[in-house]
Amino acid sequence: MNNNIFTLKYKKDGTFMREIHSFASRNNRLTISQINAIQKYWTHIGIDFQMNLLNLESIFNSQDPLVLEIGFGSGENIIHNAINYPKKNFLGIEVYKSGIGSCLNLAYLYKIKNLKIIYYDAIEVIKYMIPNHILSVVQIFFPDPWDKKRHHKRRLLKKKFLKIVATKLIINGILQIATDSESYAFDILNEIKNIHQYCNLSKNNDFTVRSTFRIMTKFENKARLKGNHVFDLMFQTI
Repeated sequence: MNNNIFTLKYKKDGTFMREIHSFASRNNRLTISQINAIQKYWTHIGIDFQMNLLNLESIFNSQDPLVLEIGFGSGENIIHNAINYPKKNFLGIEVYKSGIGSCLNLAYLYKIKNLKIIYYDAIEVIKYMIPNHILSVVQIFFPDPWDKKRHHKRRLLKKKFLKIVATKLIINGILQIATDSESYAFDILNEIKNIHQYCNLSKNNDFTVRSTFRIMTKFENKARLKGNHVFDLMFQTI
């Protein structure tokens, strides 16, 4: 398992080029259970980052529809879906190792066969590892909102990234997003409105009803207990 979660890049003069990332470095303490899960199960379920396109049909040994969840946290949602939709394949990306460990534990507990996960920066995974027109669904639930205005540039769901995601989805593929940040929700609508590959599935061209393909996770429960409204967005590629 590669412990680096982004690729170092350098300028032409050889000096290191700092990039803006959509996630913050954390003192990511792992439990003994999470450490053991990574040591025992990573080689069976994990995919190491590489600068080459994946042969996902070969990896899953299946041509079933492929669902990608970006930032799956502890894995509650992706594990639930992998169990309940055995005729779909699930690929998850996460940058926090504690979430990787928790998800591996759950995958082993429920003997899940239709799941693979990647520990790396989603932007680079999407760019270098995911072939075009292969994903049926992309799910991005509760990405870091970077609430302070000066930090909005760190938000993942910017036009450039959303356009790349569109190229990875099949025609009539689905992009599902949920956030409890009102400013981020409207920012996403603004970023995506002029990307011609997407059609907003909301009747009012804004927000949709809550998706049944998204369970109520501990994170969402906490957000609702704080009184935060949750915004669901759904787009289809055309």
